Amino acid sequence: MAEERIRNGSAEPGLKPRLGVSTCLLGENVRYDGTEKSDPILLGAFGDAVEWVPICPEVECGMTVPRDPMHLADDPDSPRLVTTATGEDQTGRMQTWMRSRLDELAGCDPWGFVLKSRSPSCGRSAVPVLDSTGAPAGEAAGLFAAAVAVRFPLLPVADESSLRDDSMWDNFIERLFCLKRYRDSMQPEGSRESLVAFHAAHELQLMAHDRDVLHEMEELVARSRKLPLDELSARYEELLTTAMEFVATPAQSADAFLHALGLLERYMNPGERQDALELIEEHRGGRVPLTVPTKLLGRYIQKYRVEHLATQSCFASHPNELKLRNRS
Repeated sequence: MAEERIRNGSAEPGLKPRLGVSTCLLGENVRYDGTEKSDPILLGAFGDAVEWVPICPEVECGMTVPRDPMHLADDPDSPRLVTTATGEDQTGRMQTWMRSRLDELAGCDPWGFVLKSRSPSCGRSAVPVLDSTGAPAGEAAGLFAAAVAVRFPLLPVADESSLRDDSMWDNFIERLFCLKRYRDSMQPEGSRESLVAFHAAHELQLMAHDRDVLHEMEELVARSRKLPLDELSARYEELLTTAMEFVATPAQSADAFLHALGLLERYMNPGERQDALELIEEHRGGRVPLTVPTKLLGRYIQKYRVEHLATQSCFASHPNELKLRNRS
């Protein structure tokens, strides 16, 4: 039933998203001074909706707790990791550890990362780089965060500070759960049919993110019978994560809603259509949030039992995704 699908989202919880996380954010005393940097907002929001994979580059590469503080030095385009008090270069040690640890992480199939902001190892961006005199030379990503971005270029990577921003948080959760739905759909043994069904159910969501990549995905699905399933699935996931990397603007979301309205309007009376159209345009102009036209169209989909739209991911999100996007 259309109403059930919109109200309940996915019937089965499926796979739990696996997120690499800086260990200090989980409350472990691993920082240079023997303290932690637990983030109760982050942990409280995620709850048990994800599986955490703790990572502390400095401790895992053999440094002690406590230890001398460190910073990034010299060239912001290729910074070194050095101890602040003595200038001892720890770059080689960290790079040796990173090579093996990134291989391990690839083997456990991560879905994304939440890293400690401004850390010389984990900071995703804006980590100060100092020159030989201790003066600011620029900013860079921490050594481990930079390596993660190279090894896992299509996965969502954030730090706890950036996730304080509502739009960044929403995009991170949307990307995470879109990938979750795809991987759920291909478990335990995926098929071409399940991939095609997933694509059909995500048309509007993908339309709001990147129409060019959506076109590539449609071409791939059209020739799905000509490709080995493992090649098809890997290429589709690559395109999916590429499309979702682009943040959906209000204008793009409004265009996707208009597409949905075009399928709904033959059932609606003129007043209902006008109300929906006005709210869609209000969202386009940034005057109402995404949830407003989503909920209104969802009610009409329930009322008129439009099955094709009821299965669209933007109207039938996983319950954990809805909870996280509302930070409840």
